[in-house]
Amino acid sequence: MINGSPRGVNSNTILLANSFLDGFQEFNPQAKVDTVILKDKNIRSCRGCFSCWNDPEGSCILKDDMSDLLEKYVSADLVVWSFPLYHFGMPSIVKAFHERTLPLLLPFIDINPDGSCRHPARYEDMPLQKHIIISTCGFCSKKNNFEALASHLDLLHRGDYEKIFCVEGELLQVPQLTPTTRPYVELVKRAGAEYAGTGRIGKNTLAALESPLLDPEAFLGMANATWGIEDKRILTPHGDLKAYNFMRQMCASFNPDASNGLDAMLQINFADLNEKYQYVIKDRTCELISGAQYVPTTTIDTDYDTWMKISAGSLDGAQAMMQKKYRVSGDFNFMLVMSDLFSGKKVKGPTESARLAPTDKRSKMLLFLLPWIILWIVLPFNPVYAAIAALAAAGLVTAAGHSRWDLTVYELVNPLSLTAILILVVLLPGNLQILMTASYFIFALLWLASFFTDIPLTAWYSRYSLGAGALANRLFIKTNYILTILWGLLYIATAVWTYYLWYTPLFKFSGLLNQIAPALMGIFTAWFAKWYPARVARG
Repeated sequence: MINGSPRGVNSNTILLANSFLDGFQEFNPQAKVDTVILKDKNIRSCRGCFSCWNDPEGSCILKDDMSDLLEKYVSADLVVWSFPLYHFGMPSIVKAFHERTLPLLLPFIDINPDGSCRHPARYEDMPLQKHIIISTCGFCSKKNNFEALASHLDLLHRGDYEKIFCVEGELLQVPQLTPTTRPYVELVKRAGAEYAGTGRIGKNTLAALESPLLDPEAFLGMANATWGIEDKRILTPHGDLKAYNFMRQMCASFNPDASNGLDAMLQINFADLNEKYQYVIKDRTCELISGAQYVPTTTIDTDYDTWMKISAGSLDGAQAMMQKKYRVSGDFNFMLVMSDLFSGKKVKGPTESARLAPTDKRSKMLLFLLPWIILWIVLPFNPVYAAIAALAAAGLVTAAGHSRWDLTVYELVNPLSLTAILILVVLLPGNLQILMTASYFIFALLWLASFFTDIPLTAWYSRYSLGAGALANRLFIKTNYILTILWGLLYIATAVWTYYLWYTPLFKFSGLLNQIAPALMGIFTAWFAKWYPARVARG
């Protein structure tokens, strides 16, 4: 892999090239990859002296890193080029490398069948070498952009190469847009796997890679807001505001498709800068206002450095909130959708379906609860049938559920837990009091045990409210730790009162109590899941 970006390891193109090679090596783990960063090499300009052609071995008179690089280059079966588009062509360092490959050709001139001329390759296997070109640019369209480079590459490689030309490549450097750019990076990885398997990138994959990362209008808004200077064609009075450019970028990244008819007024106060900004979100639009003109529905009070770190992903937003580095007042529900609202407008079209989208399969708590519900309904009538039916339901969920649902560890553990119930039924025939109590106790242990895992039980089933980043949100996880413990304690209490009410006149009400208690707990859960994060946010 040859990277020709002046940014080297920090370039957009090497990010995509590495992703391509990750996919390639997943399919072909035995592949040996050499990575060359041209900016770190001493490559002098070709003198045009033709000493290499006068030398029987084809040695260049210039003594620099190019001699070692040519050895790697000649021995490679596949060359993955990664470089940005510079002035409608390849960067000068890549052009210098190409010019210094002159020793790989012989001085003789051959006439091709089409009448064109070429120098033959010095080494017989060189024409069999394959090439992949990965290039990015800062425009939002390939039109009148990549044509010169493509023509140059066609001549170099006789049209026999694969190319990935990524427009809007600078977005790959924006941490805030990782949810938007990650599918494209994953798609490049898929292209690598396809190439390793077939020697070609699939047509659907190539078609999807043609699409811009963001809607062109949204991209232009973000790109033009990047620079610290004002567009002289648009006179604005905000040159002395430190946060203004970033606020413009944030506004330009507004995704109307995520607004779902939302009408909101977000205000961000930078106390250390004495600057205030408002985002007026209405009718699928977002307007930035410098100052505070309207009554906000949600207010964020922060300092500039904290907000920049959160936006860049170097500081976890939920953790910072819990550490009281910033606070949120007003409608906290806005914070649950904020990352989606400012994720950039996606491009829609026929190629979008080829992108690697997150799975549509979801976890369902009903799948976890169903075997236990069956157990508790049938257990008073026939413990053996109850245990067998519950175990069968749990086995059916684990065996057939993968195709339709995203099963969690708790659906997979259910058969083991219900096997324990069946063993108790066999060992304690007719002792319904112990069996019923034990069933609630074992069920409670499933909830309480998840407190010692990284992701509490309730979080697996409620994570969709926050989108893909829910399980990385520490406030969300903390909220669900509390709820999971409370549910576990509820079923411990259920086991206790079931046991002690068994031979009392109140036992006839225990069934009703065992239904009402979880229902009330469900209502509390829905309330607490909103109330607790909002309380933390207010500081």
